[in-house]
Amino acid sequence: MDLKELLSSFAQITVFAVMLSMGMALGFEGMGRLWRRPSLLLRCFVAAFVVVPVAAMVVTRVLPLTFEVRAGIAAMAVIPGAPLIYRKMLKGPGDVELAGSFQATMALLSIVLVPLWFGIISAMYPNDAAAPLAVVFKQVMLMQGVPLLVGAAIAHWLPDLADDFNEPLNRISSAMLVGVVLLVAAMGLSLVLKAGPVPILAVVLMAAAGLLSGHYLGGSDPVTRQTIAVANASRNAGLSLALVTLNFPAVAHEVLVTIAAYAIMSGIASKIYTRLYQKQLARGAHPQDAPGF
Repeated sequence: MDLKELLSSFAQITVFAVMLSMGMALGFEGMGRLWRRPSLLLRCFVAAFVVVPVAAMVVTRVLPLTFEVRAGIAAMAVIPGAPLIYRKMLKGPGDVELAGSFQATMALLSIVLVPLWFGIISAMYPNDAAAPLAVVFKQVMLMQGVPLLVGAAIAHWLPDLADDFNEPLNRISSAMLVGVVLLVAAMGLSLVLKAGPVPILAVVLMAAAGLLSGHYLGGSDPVTRQTIAVANASRNAGLSLALVTLNFPAVAHEVLVTIAAYAIMSGIASKIYTRLYQKQLARGAHPQDAPGF
């Protein structure tokens, strides 16, 4: 087993553990938070599965990018719901439960929509990409859908077991998730710096598309708007890496560079956005001084 396969396997196990922990923490009640607001749910769906993927299609068509860069951008664009976002909200401004519900909802919708988008990508680039829908469906289902629903079922029917095991599982899965992020950054950062301005511009535009679509479609409530914006910009690097490695092993290393670049640049962009928006809210008593978004 080479380093790429090892990292992919570790990413798959990590995503499974994180989703299981999240399912136990949220339960069916927390997971359904977004579903109890149909209008917001629809807007989140549009932001995550329509605006960002379409923006990716435009960016990859307009900019002169290699197939490997296009594949990395496409993978991140069609897979929302980064496992890290729920934990980010625990330490900063935002609605933690709403972020968890967004992530869980996007994970469940991904079971159908990610294979669909992979099929569209394969049709657009028949000579470069081939990912059977049934295979991608099974991969996403096993890594996200099954552990999330099992975790919620344990919380609902075996609450004592969930109370005993969720905290240690949360700690272990969080450490594993940090490990994946560090490994991706360590393997990709040096290459990202050498990638050149055009690929960097592409991932910056993608991060901006995620933030802006989440911001404007997140509604008028400041906390909800900020939560959806940051959650929408944070795509699922672990699942993207696993799917690309499983379905396109020949270009996995090169695609890793783009995934690492997006993870880094979207994190920076989210911090800048959060700081600017918090400053705007702090000046809310003087609307004429507040910049618009």
